[in-house]
Amino acid sequence: MPFMSRILTSLLLVSVFALFLGCQQQEAGGTTAGAAGADAGAMKGPSIVFVRLDSLQTGYTELATELTRLEANFLKAQENHQGRVSSLQKEVQRLQNKVQQGLMTPNQIQSEQQRIGRKEQEIMQQRDIALASIQDDQVKLQAQFGERVKEILEDIQEEKGYDYILNEGGGSAVLVANDSYDITDVVLERLNASASVTMEKDSVQ
Repeated sequence: MPFMSRILTSLLLVSVFALFLGCQQQEAGGTTAGAAGADAGAMKGPSIVFVRLDSLQTGYTELATELTRLEANFLKAQENHQGRVSSLQKEVQRLQNKVQQGLMTPNQIQSEQQRIGRKEQEIMQQRDIALASIQDDQVKLQAQFGERVKEILEDIQEEKGYDYILNEGGGSAVLVANDSYDITDVVLERLNASASVTMEKDSVQ
């Protein structure tokens, strides 16, 4: 997977897991007293299942589309920036040739130096604007994906009565898990059946 995609997807997975884990911890804290008094429930033990968030990320078609778009925007912004830098370098080279040939006065040289400096600053500003737009899209996508996964997991937890839904893989604390407790496919099916996360397309500077 390209470098930009790895950055985007890893941030998404960390955000989603942290979001749901925080919700689980709040619910667990609120039910501790009740659980302590329920001998039958204690004997039975907690109901635990898990999901593979990395599989959700790769299998969620709308997310994959948006990540591809963000990567394409990043590459396009990079290409545009390199084109402007290359053009400016050629312009500087032409001016240097004129100076070496004695075709420019000191005042002209000073004026051109100031103009080149302003143009260089403008190029850097255009690059920053483009990258900020892409980063803003990334944050929005991260929030939308995280909220949607959290909603689905909460629905499943309520329907099935699970006490915990853990994340397996991707650097999680779960080292070994029985595949019969894997609900990734169920979550993924609901994700792909849900409303699109597609956002308004940004302009690449």
